[in-house]
Amino acid sequence: MKLQLIKFKCAKCDGEFKAPEIVFDSYGEFLLRSVGNAEEAYLDAFQDKTYEEVDRLLKANPRMIGKKSNLLADILRKNYGAIACDPDSAGNPFQIGIFPKCPFCNSQEMEYWEETEPPQFVEKVVPVVTHTRWSALSDAEKRVKVDEVLSSIA
Repeated sequence: MKLQLIKFKCAKCDGEFKAPEIVFDSYGEFLLRSVGNAEEAYLDAFQDKTYEEVDRLLKANPRMIGKKSNLLADILRKNYGAIACDPDSAGNPFQIGIFPKCPFCNSQEMEYWEETEPPQFVEKVVPVVTHTRWSALSDAEKRVKVDEVLSSIA
């Protein structure tokens, strides 16, 4: 897959490095990273019906009634991986919007990031995110899973 190199500056050690990201104009496509481990997985939200399913379940959850659409979208992006995606090889959840690991200190907190000038691209094999655990749940169990994750962030 073709990814764009982005320049990052680490918020912890001020280290500067480049890492691949989904091209900025790719609507509905996400490069998920795991929390702490920074393994990567690809999601095409238009092809992968779990994204829409989780969105629908979040909006129907009593904790989310009356919330503004931009807040709901933020909650979806931050929690979709923990709700519907299989974890990484170490058991860590994936999340949309997680930064890569700093190669100097391993932090995933960035002070800033920007496109390289001129734009630089790389080819990289990124596995498609999987949903084996989610797919094995009944509709009622899926609602419980959504509620469990929401209760942990509230």
